[in-house]
Amino acid sequence: MSPIVIAVFSLALLLILIFSGVHLNISLMITSFATVLLFTGRINVAMNVLSQSAWGSVRQYMFGVIPLFVLMGMLANLSGASSDLYDAAALMLKKVRGGVGIATVIANAIFAAITGVTVASAAIFTKIALPQMNRLKYEKKFSLGTIAGSAILGMLIPPSLLMIVYGSQADVSIGKLFVAAIVPGLIMTFAFILVIAVVGKVKPEYIPVVEELSEFEKENYWKIVLKPWPIIMLILVTLGGIWGGFFTPTEAGGIGAFGAFVLVLFKKGFNREEIWETLLSAGATSGSVLILLISASTYSKTLSMCGIINSISFFVEGLTIPPLGIILIFMFILMVLGCILDSTSILLLTTPLMCPIVQDLGYDMVWFGIIMIIAIETGMVTPPFGMNVFTVKSSLQGIEGYEGTTVNDIFKGSTWYLIAIIAVDLLLVLVPVLVTYLPNNM
Repeated sequence: MSPIVIAVFSLALLLILIFSGVHLNISLMITSFATVLLFTGRINVAMNVLSQSAWGSVRQYMFGVIPLFVLMGMLANLSGASSDLYDAAALMLKKVRGGVGIATVIANAIFAAITGVTVASAAIFTKIALPQMNRLKYEKKFSLGTIAGSAILGMLIPPSLLMIVYGSQADVSIGKLFVAAIVPGLIMTFAFILVIAVVGKVKPEYIPVVEELSEFEKENYWKIVLKPWPIIMLILVTLGGIWGGFFTPTEAGGIGAFGAFVLVLFKKGFNREEIWETLLSAGATSGSVLILLISASTYSKTLSMCGIINSISFFVEGLTIPPLGIILIFMFILMVLGCILDSTSILLLTTPLMCPIVQDLGYDMVWFGIIMIIAIETGMVTPPFGMNVFTVKSSLQGIEGYEGTTVNDIFKGSTWYLIAIIAVDLLLVLVPVLVTYLPNNM
């Protein structure tokens, strides 16, 4: 049976299982087994391929970075870092029109360098920033969109779980991915701030006038502004150590998790119950990601063994389309998939198929990983399954003034930021040096 026929069967079976409600990792394992069985006609070979691929995936040293950075983020949040960051940014920008919105973006950007999880940022800053925006009479849809949109920085600014997933699947240095994302992350942060500034000019009724500092804020200005310095130092040490070559991403995760634990001890003391819950939550999050990575690695090796990847590569490269056109088509496909699947699933499904083609076209794989992740992240704020939007909606309970808010309201408010995300991704496609300069000079 030809690889193309097997490829069609494999893709059809996978989609049928996913849309039937079967969990992604089970769907990938079943599809991998069925594909090898169809290719070889031998059950024992199919079973051996599954077992060897799974065992080989589990033993990869780089996977240790996932639980460590997840734990770092959860411990940092337990220490109150998110509130400290927001309070400092809001105070410094209080005299700026749209200052609370800009503070939300900046706090999200810094907090993203701790968590690496988009929905965590969306949930946390809904509780922290939204009451302040409501008090200052920001337009409700825009304030909701600001939180949902800026939360995508969690997957772009390192450390990011999506970068770890991509690096493991595409065999790309996770350290280089982390460093490569610094400039795009700053550009995206600036783009979101620019959105707020533009909206303030075009729709002045959306953003209220500035307010003056209270006597308490004047007296305690530097105390509030400097309060988040420990978490910022922790971020600089972990990412700076990777960039400078002092330690690997996995070692950086260990240092970051230990540093976050020390912050918890200094700020809150040793609360056995809270720390135990944090450890369990970090283990559950890491375990779900690792299981997905194992099944995706098995699927990738299955496609390669059956010759499916080579066949698809020859087909795409034979099209009369310039290489840049193929990249843009891939971006469009990823954005469409973002409307119906979660980010990790998209990355696990598309990386084995797209990356060999992109590599054959001569493109930098670190660069492609960054633009791929940004394209996928548009799905976090697009209907019908925008995870950030639904996270914000579920976090609105108990916040006064937002009782009648619908999911559509949040989607509408996020549109401004969706445009900015797409614009930044296109900029990085057209100017690759913005991504490649730092990792090439590590």
